Amino acid sequence: MVIDFLVYLIFRSFLLVVYCLPFRVNAMLGRLLGRAYYRLDRCRRRFIRANICVVFGRELDNKKRDILGRESCALLAANTLDFLKLNRVVNPHNYRKFIEISGLSNLMKSIEKGKGTILVMGHFGSVLLVRYLCYLNIPTRAVIIRELDNPYIERFIRSIFKRHDAIMVRPDGAIKKMYGLLLQNFFTLTLADQKAGGNPRVGRHGIVVDFFGIPSQTHVTAPVLARHTGASIVPLFIMRKGPGRHRIEIGEPLRLVRTAHEASDLRENTRKLNEVFEDYIRRYPQHWFWLHRRWKDIPGLKELYDTSNPLELIENFRRDLSRRQLNR
Repeated sequence: MVIDFLVYLIFRSFLLVVYCLPFRVNAMLGRLLGRAYYRLDRCRRRFIRANICVVFGRELDNKKRDILGRESCALLAANTLDFLKLNRVVNPHNYRKFIEISGLSNLMKSIEKGKGTILVMGHFGSVLLVRYLCYLNIPTRAVIIRELDNPYIERFIRSIFKRHDAIMVRPDGAIKKMYGLLLQNFFTLTLADQKAGGNPRVGRHGIVVDFFGIPSQTHVTAPVLARHTGASIVPLFIMRKGPGRHRIEIGEPLRLVRTAHEASDLRENTRKLNEVFEDYIRRYPQHWFWLHRRWKDIPGLKELYDTSNPLELIENFRRDLSRRQLNR
């Protein structure tokens, strides 16, 4: 607890520095910190390189993979400093100066249906900036977010959501809580591009569907809720435009499959969602959170984040997968 409090004091001291610096200086500082982190943390650098190999294969050589990895860390750090400073300066009167919102009509059409809206986000840009949707004339919001390990920083983050009239829902029991909120035409937010927890063989907390051609544990919260409430699934992404400038992109609602076969529908709709993430990751690779071990614990790829040659491992895995599929 003492260590947590000391970390919190350091965090608040750093926060004061961020508040005082102009956005452009924060951006420069963030980029320097992010690039330094990429160079110093060999373990995470290995994770990043492995993930890039999964997505781009031989489209990128070693040099280009390093550039992408380094710049993604630089953007991540710059976005974090922006988030902290924007929390101090943005208000209902000036938010459009900092936050551009595109595709708002997609969200409004879903809200007008009255069956609830599930905004599904990926780890792109500064995801917490989605809270500025509170300045629009829309229903109450709920967001799934896990509790932070540091209780003092957790309290700080909770105060931000409370100030923007957002209900925080913890992952444990989230489906039941969100089900009730959607029936009241709330709109909810969930992140669904990372690996779902649980055992891949039994599909706990998720199901196995393709993600960049590799069968992967994938979150099913949104498709399950949409199936049982009639809510729309609306993709949302946040992109950085420059120092202190960000764009919230709201996509068209997914065209969900709905037949008498719930299990196959769930698989198909989850795959549709993954395809949206794949498209954005390819279009905006520097904005994605490459640090996560998205393809962890997959039989045949268990060494992915430990090997010095992930590309060879991935190519062998894909060849074996193709042979198994042909032999079915």
